[in-house]
Amino acid sequence: MKEQVKQAINPHLTILLVIRNEEAYITRLLDKLLNQKKQGFTMELIVVDGQSSDKTASIVKMYSEKYTEVQLLENQGRTLPIGWNLGIKHAVGDYILRIDGHTTIPDNFLEQYATIIKENPEADVVGGIIHSRGEGKQGKVNEYVYSHPFGVGNSKFRTLEGRHWEGYVDTVPYGAYKREVFDEVGLFDETLKRNEDIEFHKRMRDAGKTFFLSTTIASTYFVRPTLKGLIDKSLGDGMWNIIANRITPGALGTRHKAPLFAFVMGLILLIFALFSNYAAICLFVAVGLYTLLNAIASFGYVKKEGIRYWPLCMLTFFILHFFRGFGSFKAFFTAVYWKKARG
Repeated sequence: MKEQVKQAINPHLTILLVIRNEEAYITRLLDKLLNQKKQGFTMELIVVDGQSSDKTASIVKMYSEKYTEVQLLENQGRTLPIGWNLGIKHAVGDYILRIDGHTTIPDNFLEQYATIIKENPEADVVGGIIHSRGEGKQGKVNEYVYSHPFGVGNSKFRTLEGRHWEGYVDTVPYGAYKREVFDEVGLFDETLKRNEDIEFHKRMRDAGKTFFLSTTIASTYFVRPTLKGLIDKSLGDGMWNIIANRITPGALGTRHKAPLFAFVMGLILLIFALFSNYAAICLFVAVGLYTLLNAIASFGYVKKEGIRYWPLCMLTFFILHFFRGFGSFKAFFTAVYWKKARG
């Protein structure tokens, strides 16, 4: 216990960036990290590059040659969990902090982590909230959808922007993990291509580990700027959510299961509606209720940007929900799903 408190007073943070083809964002993020207010903590910065085909690796290499805090590793496996595990094995900090390369942070980002760690040394993981930001017409709509409870459910780390709140939760993004968490729980499952944190956090909860979230810690994530990007992400998230749950049952919360449930129920009603007037009425009512809720949720964006955006915002909500549901449903018909049950 004394050692734990000692670490919390002056935490040594290992910052892990697992990236691939982040040429457009990596310089800004590295500058932000290296120019943080160095108060109450020390740091090292490990960048794990997944064999980028753009200039990402060469940019990071220049930083590693200039700054002793920066270390560049190559992720030959390319996937996120392989990269995270490689970085964790090379880390020397007593807290290991994961940050997405598609992110930007305020000047006091690490200082706030150190403050919350010192105030809550018993917490196994500390994290904050995410401000979703989009660029361009569709990107702005995607930003709104990813910040609204109708789009992302009860994800506190996405919906608490502009409010002060802190306390224990079931998960956090960009967590600062105590090093011993990985010694006791293990590393990320390298057979998952994405959503590895969902599966890992379930193992942590099963081991009695705790997650502390504070809105004083905030970062900005740049959402996909197009509908195609939103579709691709939603399909992948939906599918790998189900596969993660296959590996560790119980990993998914209600917000993760809702798109699959809605998709399956809609499919069943659609099939039975071909033969039953009652099913057709139920389908009509369900579609009408969803459309009403969608319209109400979209109205917040309409008030800011104008009524001409109402159809686009409603379409974007629908695409997010439909393709997450379809991706989740599709997972049951993939070979990888049936190979993932833990022995």
